[in-house]
Parts: sequence; C-alpha cells; structure tokens
Amino acid sequence: MKIFAQKLLVGRTFLANQTVTVEDGQITAIGGGGPADFSVWALTPGLVDLHCHGGQGFDPELNERPLPEFLTILLCHGVTDVLLTLGAEPLPTMRRALAVVQTAMQQQAAGKLPGAHILGVHLEGPFLSPERPGAMPPAALLPPTLAAYQTLVQGYESVIRQVTLAPELPGALELGAALAARGIRVQAGHTDADYETAQRAFSAGFTGLCHTFNACRPLRHRDPGVVAAALLDPNVTTECICDLVHLHPAALQLVYHMKGPEAMIAVSDSVATHGLPDGRYTVAGQDYIVQNGVSRCANGTLDGGGVYLDGAVRNLQSIGIPAQDACLMASTTPAALLGLPRTIHPGHPAVLVGWSEGWQVERVWRDR
Repeated sequence: MKIFAQKLLVGRTFLANQTVTVEDGQITAIGGGGPADFSVWALTPGLVDLHCHGGQGFDPELNERPLPEFLTILLCHGVTDVLLTLGAEPLPTMRRALAVVQTAMQQQAAGKLPGAHILGVHLEGPFLSPERPGAMPPAALLPPTLAAYQTLVQGYESVIRQVTLAPELPGALELGAALAARGIRVQAGHTDADYETAQRAFSAGFTGLCHTFNACRPLRHRDPGVVAAALLDPNVTTECICDLVHLHPAALQLVYHMKGPEAMIAVSDSVATHGLPDGRYTVAGQDYIVQNGVSRCANGTLDGGGVYLDGAVRNLQSIGIPAQDACLMASTTPAALLGLPRTIHPGHPAVLVGWSEGWQVERVWRDR
C-alpha cells in the first residue's frame, strides 16, 4: 500500500509531496512522488490520548453504552491509542471497571474488538487531595498507601500504566516511588502541593502533571506551587486539556513556550457526557449539564474536556501554535512516554492519520 501526502510529518518537520509505502502494517519506505493507493492533504502519526474517561455515553466505570461503539468513534477522530482513565469512585466500582478494561484488552489481543487500541488504565484517583477534588466525589478519595493500591488493583496489575497522585498526602511519595520502580508512569494531580513538595515529588519518580492548572494549587508570585515546579523542571511533562475552556489560550501558550512540544501533552480528559447533545444528564446518580459541548457538574464545576484530540490539534493551531507541534503534542510525545514508536519512519508501525485541508480527520490506518 502506498499513501501520498501533500504534507508529511517527519520528526518536527512537514515534508512536501511524499509517498509512504506500507507492507504488513510496517512503514517500509518514504519517497517523493509516484503513484499511490490513497492521497491525503496531510499525514501524521496516530493520536495517543493518555487521559480519556469515555464519551458518547460510555465510561468504563459506568459501562452504560457499548465499548466497541466508543472505540470506533475515537478512531474516527484520529485517536489510534488510548489509556482508559478511571476517576475516584468506590472501590467495587473501580474494580468492575478494571475488569471491563482487562477483558477488552484481551479481546483486542485476539483481534475481536475494533477501534482505538487500549493501552491500559490511567488511575486518576482515588489517591487525590480533598482540597482539590475537581469533579471527583470527595467521599471516594483514599489515603495513598501501597496496601490500598494493592487492594484496588489486585488481579489487574498488568493493565495499570499510569497513576495520578497528590504528592503532599502522607505516603504519596513512597507510593509514587514504588510504582515508578514497577515501570508505572506517575504524575502529580488533584493536588494542593506547594513548590518544595512538588520538587521532592519530581525527584522521587513523579514525571508529569495531570491537566496542568486544573485541580491544582494556583500559581502565585509568592506561592508558585506545583505548576511552577512542573514548568521549570525539564524532566516533567505537562498535560493540557485543549478545549479552550479548561485553559485560556494564554495559559496554553505559556505552557507551550515553557515546555515545547517534547514535554507538553494534549489530552482530552473526555467523560461519558462528552459528545452528547446539550442537555441535562444523570450519570451514576450525579447530575451534569452539557452546554455548548462543555460538561459541568450541577454545581457548575467543570467536568471533562470538550474535544477529542483532533479538536485539540485544531484548537492549538487556532491560538498560534505551529501545526507540526500541535500534532506532536497529541501523538509522538505522549506515545514516547509509554515506549510506543509513533513517528513516521521506515521500520515503525504504520499507525497513521490522514487529514483534509482544514485539519479534519479523513482516514485512519492502524493495522497493529
């Protein structure tokens, strides 16, 4: 198979009028011109969402709508790989969700479940600060101990790829270091940590900040907090919800200029109500309002993000971030954190998104 692209993203550069040859799911060659089986305006690596709770009525903790339908919708938005994210809920609920994800991953390994590829689970809770719960139910939060973690994930250890912790809580640094030693990515989030505590966390195995600025101690000139610690540490990556609601464009530009596309990650943080028509919804006994595509709790607290990653790519460009960097922040950069080769290069998997002019997803290739 040959794919011709007017703009081909290779590294941090768009090459003009290139043809990508794919054989058995692998990129075997890149060259100029020539006949092709498909033609697109732009070709980039597949989008990788490390923070996605669900959408279109689906959530692994609720499982109200079919998972195959949701994964197919994600793929149509260019999301080829996803970490399904669990928020803080009662332990039985979270363990049922872990079972849902584990079963789905087994089905995908057997070639029986289409759509975006599930990479595993991101535990965004329950080890979070009651001072910064965001939309999380405070009653479901737990102190971070290794025993509590093991109780939660017993039998599902292999699917956990990322955990968000509030580093200021007693025991959090120890738990974070233990998880990092097991190869699990650990990030700070839903945290009231001050600058010094955040620095200690980033020296103890924490390597990221969950949805930067949101559900965090605010950045103040005499109290810079976890946000400043993350922005100033070159080894720390910063998640950003790019719906232009959770973050003002200037906040996104600040993170971009501080971190660059190699350390700023676009995430959707989409939830069950994302993608549903505007209206009022009751999910797991909680009331939510969707207005202009944005989901909020009944008390007005922002819930999940308002765009999938293709929308993030368009939004980032709309505020002046170059297209190649917007694409990298939604594909190659998050993929690298989990050891995935998501660059367009001979020998790498052909996990690709074709875009029309205007950056609408036109076609997705994902054979493996």
